[in-house]
Amino acid sequence: MSPTTRPVNAGETSVPAGSRPTADYADLARQLEATGDFKVLRRFEPAPCYAPLEGVDPQQLRVAMVVDTETTGLSKDDDRIIDLGYVLAEFHPRTGLVHRVLERYSGFEDPGRPIPANITELTGIRDADVAGQVFDAVRVEAAIARAHLVIAHNAPFDRGFLEARFPSFMNKWWACSQREAPWQAMMTGSTKLEWLAYRLGSVFYGAHRALVDAEVLLYLLTRSGPEARTILSHILERSGRRTYCVWAEHAPFEMKDRLKMDKGYSWSDGTSPQKPIKAWYKAGVEDLAGELAMLGRDIYPRAAQVTVDTVTGRERYTDRYLSREKMPVGPAA
Repeated sequence: MSPTTRPVNAGETSVPAGSRPTADYADLARQLEATGDFKVLRRFEPAPCYAPLEGVDPQQLRVAMVVDTETTGLSKDDDRIIDLGYVLAEFHPRTGLVHRVLERYSGFEDPGRPIPANITELTGIRDADVAGQVFDAVRVEAAIARAHLVIAHNAPFDRGFLEARFPSFMNKWWACSQREAPWQAMMTGSTKLEWLAYRLGSVFYGAHRALVDAEVLLYLLTRSGPEARTILSHILERSGRRTYCVWAEHAPFEMKDRLKMDKGYSWSDGTSPQKPIKAWYKAGVEDLAGELAMLGRDIYPRAAQVTVDTVTGRERYTDRYLSREKMPVGPAA
């Protein structure tokens, strides 16, 4: 074998790198797809702008912070962020269009302990990459201050870690693209970011690094969903609603299986500071009137009161709530 050649692996081309113009590859891709027998994936490339600004009143635009983290583990109390990436972008709250990208940030931070082997295997981040590194806190805090909305693909995970590292995230309105986008209606089959990039954009990328994950998420927010509206438009609608956590206090004991199996309630023993009420509870309720009517009809044989927490995007995906109050259920409600 010549020293200037090497074996060609499955899926590779034998044409030497750089010997064929990019335009030729694009033409080849079109030819393959035109047969109907191939689907060609393209490497993801972030854009500086996703929708033109012509005719748009700049005063109506808002700023979204699309953020992702890589961490040493799953516990926001015991683990640390090692990779932080975000994109700031202008969006129109009425149309759901994303316009200019304003800022990108990528940074490492030393967790002060060895990175677990499984995390390095997943992300490629080694101890040497983060040694002595610290996030640019001034820059990150300035970006948080500019943002009207923070979007993460797994907000319950990222929000906990980010609030622990940068408490000013606690004051922001959050949305979760995994839970608030219309993936089910679109029958995507999965909500994993890599799959969605393939399914909706026919693109691939090196996943599990914070900035590129944030860039890909922003791109997905610009894609069209039901009713020819952007994915972001649907998320804005869902995120803008109030949701409720209903605590079915003093529910009859014989109703416990029905609450759990049929009604989607979970049990709290009241010992957790985050869930101090001993009762069956259900979070994420959108139709409060319907939920209270169901409890009165199917669970409580006589008039009773339940506790209801009201939650907005400022509290969602945390254990906090906007308000907590008693509400009547049952025949006399």
